Amino acid sequence: MLKLVLVAFFLLISSVPSWSRSSEEYPVSCDVVWGAVKDTLYSNPRDYGIQSMNNVEWRASFIVLGNLTVFTDRVELRTTDSGCAMKTNIIQIGPDNSDWRRFHKRVGRAIDKMQAASGAPATPGAKTETETPKKTGPPS
Repeated sequence: MLKLVLVAFFLLISSVPSWSRSSEEYPVSCDVVWGAVKDTLYSNPRDYGIQSMNNVEWRASFIVLGNLTVFTDRVELRTTDSGCAMKTNIIQIGPDNSDWRRFHKRVGRAIDKMQAASGAPATPGAKTETETPKKTGPPS
């Protein structure tokens, strides 16, 4: 009986990461979010090495510099009814998702900076500096 419980427990634990989604929705247009993604990748050359960038399909491949093991990370945008969904695939060994959190915080700050420069939110109901986007990815 104990073996059955342990096997079920380990199967459950190993499947937990597959339940999480790595996307985040922003209530602004994808053009604004793509500008923030490009700003994040280009303005942090010590943190990100850009491998490819597709401005038409809103996709980018990059590596996080400074990691012991090099993985190709990806970001992709797609429009939704309420704005833009950013799907990220950032691979990191271990339970901490610091690279994912750092990237999303930098993109959020770049969106805030772009909206402050334009003087108004890009869409009605867009987030302000005090609001946070709806998170559907790993917990922070």
